[in-house]
Amino acid sequence: MNIIFENFILKEGYIKVDYSDDNNSHYVEFQLNTPIFVREDLIALSLATLCGTKYDNITMELTVSKLTKDYIEIFTQATLHIKENSFSTIITKHKNNHTLNFSGGFDSIAALAFLPQNSSLVSMDFGGNFTREMNMINKFNSHTVKTNILDTDFRKNSWLFMTIGSILYKDYLDTKFNIFGSVIGAAFMQNSGFIKRYDTPYLIQGAGMKNIPYTSSLSEICATRVGCEAFPELMNESLLSLANPREEKRFRKQLLLEIEIDRFGYDINLTEKIEKPHRQYYSWGDSFLVDHLAIYIMKYRGYETASLTIKNIPEEAYKLSQDLELDFYDRYYTDVLKFIPSEFRSDYVSRMGQLNIQPFEENDWKEYRQVIAYLSNFYPVK
Repeated sequence: MNIIFENFILKEGYIKVDYSDDNNSHYVEFQLNTPIFVREDLIALSLATLCGTKYDNITMELTVSKLTKDYIEIFTQATLHIKENSFSTIITKHKNNHTLNFSGGFDSIAALAFLPQNSSLVSMDFGGNFTREMNMINKFNSHTVKTNILDTDFRKNSWLFMTIGSILYKDYLDTKFNIFGSVIGAAFMQNSGFIKRYDTPYLIQGAGMKNIPYTSSLSEICATRVGCEAFPELMNESLLSLANPREEKRFRKQLLLEIEIDRFGYDINLTEKIEKPHRQYYSWGDSFLVDHLAIYIMKYRGYETASLTIKNIPEEAYKLSQDLELDFYDRYYTDVLKFIPSEFRSDYVSRMGQLNIQPFEENDWKEYRQVIAYLSNFYPVK
C-alpha cells in the first residue's frame, strides 16, 4: 500500500497536509498553542508515527536530513520518497531537559512527581470525547497540539501518534529526555523479559530524545498512590478527566482511588462518584490486567465489589486475595532502576522514599510470583 503527504501549509503554530492512500483521502492538521515554526525533520517524524508499518511506500513533500529519512524507513519498514538536504540534525544544548507527554490522568500525575524542576509538559488535544482531558490539562502550563487525527484511520497504525506533541516541540523545548506516564501493564506481567528489552521508541530517538521510564516501576495501583502522596489536591479532578462516566475505566480508577484513600487516610474528597458500573464488562479470563487488579480489589473491597465489573470470578482467586498480604501492588519494581540514567537515579530513589513508596522486598517477590503463577492457569505467561 502507498500513501502520499502533499500540499503542506506550514505557518507559525500551524501545520496542515493533505494525504491519500489506496483507501482514503483527507487531511491532517496540527495547531500548536505556541506560535513556532517547526523543522521539517520533526514534521516528517510526526507523520511517520501515523503510518506505523502499514505502507510499502511513503511519499512526503518535505526536505529532511538523511538521518531522519533512515529512522523513518527503519521504523515504517517502507521506502520513503522525500527530498534530502545536507544539514545535520540539531543537537540538544541543555543535556537534562525533560518533557512529559501529559494527559492529566493518574499515570501522568504520578510522572509529574519525578520530574526535575523547570521540566516541560506537552499535551495532545484530540477534541470530541477527549475534551474532558483538556479541563485538567489547561490547569497546567502545557504546550498543546490540537489535531484532527481521531477523524482519520491513522490511530489504528501505531500508538506513537500520542507522542506527536513532544516531537513537534522538541527544538523549542530543547528536549533531551521524553517521558511517558507508562505503568506496569499486562505485557510486563505476562512476560518477565519485557522490561529487559526496554528501549526508547525509534522515532523518539530519531528526534534526538531519550525516554526515561520513571513510572514503569509502578503498578496502576502504585501510580494512584504516588499521585495521592504528591498531588492530593489534583486527584479528584484527574479522575473526572480520565474517562467518561459510562466507561469501565472510570469506575475502576475511582475504585482504586477509594481503596488508597481508605488505606492511607488521604484527605481527598471525591465528587461525581459512580455508585456502580452500568454492566459487567468482563468475564474472568478476558483480561490479564483486569483480573490481576481484581485480586487486589477483592483484598480490600470483597468479592461482590470485584464482581460488579467481572463475571465468574473463581473462588480460588478470592481465597488467594485473602491469604496473601499483597503489599507488592503499591511498591515499586526495582529492575527498572537500571534504565534510569545514573545522574537521576539517586534522586529517583530518594523521591520514592519521600512519597512513602517502598521497593519490592523478598516477600513481595514471593507473592508477586504466586499471583502470576495462579493467573498462568488462565493466560499464557513467559
